[in-house]
Amino acid sequence: MKLIHTSPFRFALLLVVLLLVWFGRSVQKVSNPSWEQPTMGTLCHITISGSISKNELSALREKVDAELETVNQRMSTWQSDTEISQFNAFQSSEPFSVSPEFLTVVRRALNIAEITDGAFDPTVKPLVDHWGFGPEVDTEPLAEIMKAVGWQKVRIEEGALMKMHSTVQLDLSAIAKGYGVDAVADVLRRNGILGFIVEIGGEIVANGLKSNGQPWRVGVESPNAAQGADIFQALELLGGAMATSGDYRNFRIREDGSRFSHLIDPTTGRPAETDIASVSVLANSCMDADAIATALFVMGSEKSFQWLENYSEFEAFFILHSTKGTFTTRITDGFPLEP
Repeated sequence: MKLIHTSPFRFALLLVVLLLVWFGRSVQKVSNPSWEQPTMGTLCHITISGSISKNELSALREKVDAELETVNQRMSTWQSDTEISQFNAFQSSEPFSVSPEFLTVVRRALNIAEITDGAFDPTVKPLVDHWGFGPEVDTEPLAEIMKAVGWQKVRIEEGALMKMHSTVQLDLSAIAKGYGVDAVADVLRRNGILGFIVEIGGEIVANGLKSNGQPWRVGVESPNAAQGADIFQALELLGGAMATSGDYRNFRIREDGSRFSHLIDPTTGRPAETDIASVSVLANSCMDADAIATALFVMGSEKSFQWLENYSEFEAFFILHSTKGTFTTRITDGFPLEP
């Protein structure tokens, strides 16, 4: 067998070359990366402005994915082992311990239910199931179902949740996507990302500017998207959050050909029927924007504008049903529409 002797100089040179190759690969930059990943029955879209190394981007994506999985594990009613599903299955008035994060969302959901007079209500899961929009089928009479609906039937006591009615069930889908967007945005900020936009199912958080120094540009989806008119109104989002609730994405058709949306009026137990086709809300947090958009849709435009006069921290853009399939708009003074 022939032995090959390598001089110390050659060995050192080889080591330097290998280190340079490794270092070069590790600092390769990606400009304005954008990606999507499944979550909550839809997709999370993320775009970052500027450059980031491939290694940093890979680590960041893993952190975002882990955060989304955590949110889903707490808030999804479509899995039996999640925190919310375990609470829903718990038929007792005894305190039910939950994570601090889950408690934060429920606390804010109950608060928004109170200030909107129940137009937003996190206890609507039996109604969501009854009308065919949930993971289960509930064929009980509506009057019977309504006995377990009402945000006052859930209380928070010393960091735990308590049911005032044994069969109360939570559905946080009208606030959880917004919370998920906020959670992803927090991950990005903690990792030093200052310019980004995050979107889950139409709920958005924007931070900083694009790499060209321009604001992030977003659009409100058109009710006539099926006819090819995708964007009804564009706007520049200089920061903060926006969420939209509408009746033209998720709906069912009755036997008579009429349709009803997934947005339930908790006071009647029936799908909300208002003059609103969609409402987009601007707020400091996407969790708030998500829930308030749902509440405003249920209220209808006239009551919504009366409510907004008392809550100036929210701005809103309404697309309203008009005659013969046409639409009109109504906006609050501070909603930043593009000319």
